Amino acid sequence: MEERKDSRTDCSMAHQGHSCRRLAICTIAGIVMLATGCTKLTFHPAPVVPSKSPLPYTAQVQLTALAAHMVEPGATLLANPNLQDSVTQATPVPGLSAQEWTASITDYVSARQSFRKVVEGGRADVIVALRIFLYIDPGVGFKFRHTYIAKTDAALNDPRNGRTLATYTGFGKAFGFVSRGSREDDEGPINKSVQAALNDVFNKIETDKRILP
Repeated sequence: MEERKDSRTDCSMAHQGHSCRRLAICTIAGIVMLATGCTKLTFHPAPVVPSKSPLPYTAQVQLTALAAHMVEPGATLLANPNLQDSVTQATPVPGLSAQEWTASITDYVSARQSFRKVVEGGRADVIVALRIFLYIDPGVGFKFRHTYIAKTDAALNDPRNGRTLATYTGFGKAFGFVSRGSREDDEGPINKSVQAALNDVFNKIETDKRILP
């Protein structure tokens, strides 16, 4: 009788242990799903001053690349940093498609009045192809804030033959908190750095006398 009791006890304990492991796995899975499902970074362009001399072309904005990366601590402090070589961890922009970013950036370009008209569909005189890369530097010590560098590559392409008419690069920088604990910690400085990079690149486009008719 005693042996059967011990056997039943062992089975009960084993069942409880298995149930606990299943519960732990489910709990961890739930936390991961919540952590990945609730993170969402958005780009909200701040108000801009319209250009006084729009380029005499219609334009369509296309976002061809969008990526964020962590870089080695202190990489952005170098005089001429090649941040691509300092990447330590790929961090995809979560919860926001390139299509949504394109819509936000199209609103930004429309508000700037860089071109005679910005068209979202149909034929345009030029295609503005943009690539946006974000680099996040955690700093060399806990007392240092995170540094956000945005790099924007722009190409003006002829939609008739795909030929590149001109290329430009713009940079933007912003500072975040000492520690990154939530989406909101990234969203503010990412918006500031991206808009600064866009300001830089579109200032160059608007003042480029090579592309005037």
